[in-house]
Amino acid sequence: MSTTSSVTGSTNTTALDPVVQQALQGIKIKANKSSLSQDDFLKLLTIQLQNQDPMKPMSDAEFMGQMAQFSALEQTKELNSTVTTLSQNLGFSAAQAYLGQFVTINNAGTIVTGVVSGVKIASGVSSVTVNGTDYTADKITQVEQTTGTTGTAAN
Repeated sequence: MSTTSSVTGSTNTTALDPVVQQALQGIKIKANKSSLSQDDFLKLLTIQLQNQDPMKPMSDAEFMGQMAQFSALEQTKELNSTVTTLSQNLGFSAAQAYLGQFVTINNAGTIVTGVVSGVKIASGVSSVTVNGTDYTADKITQVEQTTGTTGTAAN
């Protein structure tokens, strides 16, 4: 009969085999963590390989399945990073279309009008400069063509 220890979370208790408990030493479990990171996955896979029964090793199919999951996790992580960068670049490109345009901005109920004199991106958020003040591009409610460089709206 083997003895078990338990790990108590905020809402549940799970019994762990002493071998598993020893293998998990050094891995910090956060109370609010609901998913595994890439590093967690690698640690668990390494521990699993180190502690497997040599007489009953992990099957090739099971190991390949876990490696496929790891590969999918890595690709998803890279895809998320790429999509975030693409989204920021598209937002900045869209904001550039406002340069020289006469715009109306709704800034928390205050209406501001003027010609967009600059475009910036900071922390992934695009902003436009109107009358010397920066506003996020999503606050623009109306855009009009300007005539020349005078900054007056076309009729």
